[in-house]
Amino acid sequence: MILTVKELRGGRPLSLFVIRDLKALRAISNPIRFSMLRLLAKSPSYARELSERMGLSEQLVYYHLNKLREEGLVEEVGEVKKRGGRAVLYSLNVDGYAVLFRYNTTEKDKGLYLPNFVKRVLEGERTLLILSSPEPHGPFRSRGRDHYMAAELAYKLGALISDPFRLKVTLDTLVREEELKENLIVFGGPAVNVVTAKVNEALPVYFDVAKDNVLISRFTGRAYHEDECGVIELISNPFNEEKWILLIAGKRLSGTRAALIALLKKGRALEGKVTKRGFARVVEGVDEDGDGLIDDALILE
Repeated sequence: MILTVKELRGGRPLSLFVIRDLKALRAISNPIRFSMLRLLAKSPSYARELSERMGLSEQLVYYHLNKLREEGLVEEVGEVKKRGGRAVLYSLNVDGYAVLFRYNTTEKDKGLYLPNFVKRVLEGERTLLILSSPEPHGPFRSRGRDHYMAAELAYKLGALISDPFRLKVTLDTLVREEELKENLIVFGGPAVNVVTAKVNEALPVYFDVAKDNVLISRFTGRAYHEDECGVIELISNPFNEEKWILLIAGKRLSGTRAALIALLKKGRALEGKVTKRGFARVVEGVDEDGDGLIDDALILE
């Protein structure tokens, strides 16, 4: 669980990871791991960088990083592919760690952190969450199969806004032209969501529908071919420049799942500046426990 405490550092609240068992406490108390956490608090690092700074073998560094990751004390926030392998970028997702013996467990959704760019689309009198229709529709005659994930997102968002009726859920086949001028949260890629198809050309990371929905970044020029790749993007609403569109989508269903998991689990790591071209993060889903389902995500861009 992650808590936000009132004490300020540099004008912002501190976020603390609450340790609930001795196993996690022992993981931190190891001198090598404690030193790693201090280094990662300064900046995200690769294992090789930590190895050089600490004077340890890279194999030993990986061992201790895995122990910290298993307890949720560090997270993977990116990667670079080299010579058939990958170098993982590790980071803290909190300011520090705490052991609490008294805590009011009735407080709702304290652990959820949504990036500031998401909050823009929640401003105003109403926000539309647009899901893809479960019936065959659009030029690809696709069916939406991601509603269970969107329901989780709607529940989390509802916990953060004072009036639950400000968030309206509708289907891409039912949304009216005047409703497109509202703040929108659009779920699913252009193959399944016709609203995504309408704004695809305005996206900083767009879907190349002629090439099997490969993701193309206008920021870096990189192409993302894996089915597990997804995007979280914020753009000015092309139907009404005073409003915003937040897109959560993937090349396939697994990529959409990866994007949602990244948004709900790695909000702090997703933070960034919204430019005139918009804002985008590209992620890739990971099956950590080997059960065939995406349960974590790496931030690629």
